[in-house]
Amino acid sequence: MAVSASTHHPGPSRTPRVRGIGAAAAVLALFGTAVLAPLSVSSAFARDGLGAMAAEVPDQEFTSAASVEQDFELTVSTVEAVPGTERGSGFTGKAVAGALYTLQQFMFSGVVEWQGYKFTYYSQQVLPGPGLQIPGRHVNEDGYVSDEDGYIVLAGSAPKGTVFETPFGHPGKIYDRGTVGNHLDVYIR
Repeated sequence: MAVSASTHHPGPSRTPRVRGIGAAAAVLALFGTAVLAPLSVSSAFARDGLGAMAAEVPDQEFTSAASVEQDFELTVSTVEAVPGTERGSGFTGKAVAGALYTLQQFMFSGVVEWQGYKFTYYSQQVLPGPGLQIPGRHVNEDGYVSDEDGYIVLAGSAPKGTVFETPFGHPGKIYDRGTVGNHLDVYIR
């Protein structure tokens, strides 16, 4: 019987070590990319030094091309009241035919589409809005924040003071901003 002089010692294989080193390198590359990304994004869009120049400009400005037309102004000089809703006209803000939606139905649905308008709500519990300066502000018997004349408080892009009919039993009046176009936010309890 011949005995071999070389002996094989069982030991750790090289494969797990190589995999561990590869995983560590991948993690370092990932973290290195994440850390350096903010620095490379600003220079990625900079051509001919424009990136550095853009960093120095605090605000953007819009300048239209030369035109023969005069610039126009977007301010409103007068607000027309809906006929029959002026102060002293006997209009109290009370609903004539009643509400099409209760506050509970409105809150459950979240959105009411009615006569071309989209009504959503926001609560004074979430957004108190003491700076709105609503004369006689109170929560009416139906749970809507109202003014002294019974108008429901609305937010919209129409001029402040504009009156809208609503499906909630009371007309509303714009006191706040926050929506655009035919979208009106109704202020609730």
